[in-house]
Amino acid sequence: MTQKYPLISIIIPVYNHQDYILETLESIYADSYPNKELVLINDGSTDKCDDIIKEWIPSHKKDLKIIYKSRSNKGLSATMNELFSLSSGEFIVDIASDDFLLKDGIFKRYDYLKSNPDKLAVFGDCIVVDENSKTISQSALFEYRNFKREDFDTSKGIKKAFITSFAMPGPVLMVKREIYDIIGGYDEGAIIEDLDFFLKMAAHNLIGFIDDKVSAYRIHGANMSSENSGKMLQILKDSRSIYLRNLNLFSPVEKAMILWQVFKLSLRIVIEQNKKF
Repeated sequence: MTQKYPLISIIIPVYNHQDYILETLESIYADSYPNKELVLINDGSTDKCDDIIKEWIPSHKKDLKIIYKSRSNKGLSATMNELFSLSSGEFIVDIASDDFLLKDGIFKRYDYLKSNPDKLAVFGDCIVVDENSKTISQSALFEYRNFKREDFDTSKGIKKAFITSFAMPGPVLMVKREIYDIIGGYDEGAIIEDLDFFLKMAAHNLIGFIDDKVSAYRIHGANMSSENSGKMLQILKDSRSIYLRNLNLFSPVEKAMILWQVFKLSLRIVIEQNKKF
């Protein structure tokens, strides 16, 4: 008897990635997981993303359930929440429209959640590629971002890592649908929406880690460091607000770590503000 696999929704917020979206789509289509749907929202792209997606869908919809919506820009957090509402899967994987999946990356995360019923989310590692899909780092977490591998072995360590050095690269997360009932959706008023989401998952001990490469995170001119984006001050203030909003979810020791992060962010805010004078 063939094993029946639950539906997994792959959700994509699409925005101005005409050079990369096709590779993203093909990686999802080629993925070996047998029961998946693809849900995309074009969040007001001004390039040719809409044309590329509409041309791609007809030759793939026979083998893959596809939901596609194109509308005016509402921002990433609102788009993520809308994507969730349009999806039907028991499990959800999100991926940016300039990244792509690696072979068996969905299966590896699904197998973890199936074997660890106390967890409602799991993240893995990813490679880092350039605009030509050439690998520039074999590990986004431990080479590109310099996390400590041992921190991810326990829920306590994961919380510490997220509090002290959060910078989650790439499409590495899979969640069970019911996690949204516990922690809510993405904060549509936040710029660093993933910080808020990951902190909540960690605070409730709902997230685990697998030391496998599940995807590719692409570095290119449009997504380079926020230091070059003119938004650093806003990002720093938003990060500080997110830490403070989630403070009471954590233990006294963890609260102390959060307050230390808030203090450091406050110093950086002062420095950024003084740059204007």
